[in-house]
Amino acid sequence: MLPHRLRRFARVLPLLFFLHHAAAQAPVADPVAPIEPGDLTIEITLFAQLPASAGSPPLARINHVKPAGDGSGRLFANDLRGRLFRVFEGGAAVYLDLKAEVGAAFRDAPGLGTGFTSFAFHPNFATNGKFYTAHSEAAGSGVADFTMPNPADAPALQGVIVEWKAADPVADAFSGTHRELLRVDLSGTIHGMQEIAFNPNAEPGGPDYGMLYVCIGDGGSTIGGFPENTSRLDSLLGTILRIEPLGTNSANGAYGISPDNPWAADGDPLTFGEIWAYGFRNPHRISWDTGGDGKMLEGDIGERNIEEINLILPGRHYGWNVREGTFRINPRFAIDPSDGAREEIFPLPADDASLGYTYPVAQYDHDDGRAVVGGYVYRGRLAPALVGKYLFGDLRSGRLFVLDAGRLELGRQEPIEEVYLELDGVPRTMLDIVDDSRVDMRFGYDEDGELFITEKRAGRIFRVVGARQAGASGGAPTTRLVNISTRGLVGEGDEVLVAGFVVGGGDAGASVLIRGVGPTLADMTEAAVVADPVVEVYRAQLDGSSVRIATNDDWEDDPVLAEAAATSGAFPLM
Repeated sequence: MLPHRLRRFARVLPLLFFLHHAAAQAPVADPVAPIEPGDLTIEITLFAQLPASAGSPPLARINHVKPAGDGSGRLFANDLRGRLFRVFEGGAAVYLDLKAEVGAAFRDAPGLGTGFTSFAFHPNFATNGKFYTAHSEAAGSGVADFTMPNPADAPALQGVIVEWKAADPVADAFSGTHRELLRVDLSGTIHGMQEIAFNPNAEPGGPDYGMLYVCIGDGGSTIGGFPENTSRLDSLLGTILRIEPLGTNSANGAYGISPDNPWAADGDPLTFGEIWAYGFRNPHRISWDTGGDGKMLEGDIGERNIEEINLILPGRHYGWNVREGTFRINPRFAIDPSDGAREEIFPLPADDASLGYTYPVAQYDHDDGRAVVGGYVYRGRLAPALVGKYLFGDLRSGRLFVLDAGRLELGRQEPIEEVYLELDGVPRTMLDIVDDSRVDMRFGYDEDGELFITEKRAGRIFRVVGARQAGASGGAPTTRLVNISTRGLVGEGDEVLVAGFVVGGGDAGASVLIRGVGPTLADMTEAAVVADPVVEVYRAQLDGSSVRIATNDDWEDDPVLAEAAATSGAFPLM
């Protein structure tokens, strides 16, 4: 069998599939219905804060919170800037300085996902002391085991998997040895090597025990003008791998490839046996339900339209870069947008069922967020109302969502519900908590199945300590039109127009349309007007404080808002 780095030249680039279904179609303007508010409130409290690794936000780039899984209850968190921390209530201590161990080749910039991206403890860590990390290095830092199929696309980074062996598995700080397992050339500084994880449901002696799953994005190939680098079986870009770290039958001899992987025994020397599933843009997070039927779920960050939650099964193609969600896209948008621009998506073709793509079990569009962050199915004891729910969210806005894990199945999209949040008993939002325009939210878990919510602005870890279900809503939501008062106060020098309104009248839910419509300050001969105004909505609290619950900017002639205006009886703006 040829080494992977040589096999890349053995196959003609499959460009023809890009021409399939290139017939002119109108793009879909409003692809997915808005996410509806649910009746679940999650209660959180501050658990710990990582030491700052920078002098300005984000102070600590927390990416994961995971347990050692050795029965000790120890909890760990990584900072993308290069350190692994042992985390405990009220504090954190450095366990491993990966950046120092790797040296000058380590890269944590540019790119929002560059650096020390993930870690996973071997299920036998208590006895073998082994755990694994994924990080980024400068292009050319080492000989890549896998390169891009198109040699014209020069690598921008390398993603590296390292095995660490602790001399004392119960020590508070790492001391031991390490070796490299796998090195992959990445097309760009985005969508690189993401989460690595072991299946927590796997039993000793079972086929999945000790198998390490590795998520790799498309490396920005598609947006960079090299769409042929992904959506294929002779490339690791846009895939989820499944490897055996203690094995040796890989091309480089540093890890094993299980014979029950989908393409491990297909007899084709041009397919990579490491691949478990493919067709992903940015497989950012994976997790398994530790109850129910043990589903493996993945959050795939979209391009300009659709965010996906996928049910992962072996041997499946999840569509990217010819599909985004349940829609067709033009994979060559960066080269030739004549069959669809970057921001356009189209209906599926009539013969789609024959093409073999696997579609998400839940999705939302960019009216509701910008980048999905996958989470976990809750199986803990502190929040009984959350049991069996898959908790995830939008990493940028910090909105929190749930899905009923038991209802997720291929062939349909489960409706997503938004959940409310309380911090120490006070209604809040993650956007309000971080007091920034970007939350950078992530999720974590411990040995008992309890969940954590993290944010990078201040490097804080919040623990989910409860959840409660509201009573019946009393019927379908009503729709009301709210006019912001033209007599609102203008704060001198602070560029704020203060407007208030009250929504009340019964227990039924309400859909409220809020618009800043009317004469502008410029019409009133005010010269110093804000060039790019933003609408922010706050909820007033009984203690005199307020909570920011929504923000909107540059909505212009958004068709979703136009439809909402028509439903409420408001006059159109377009």
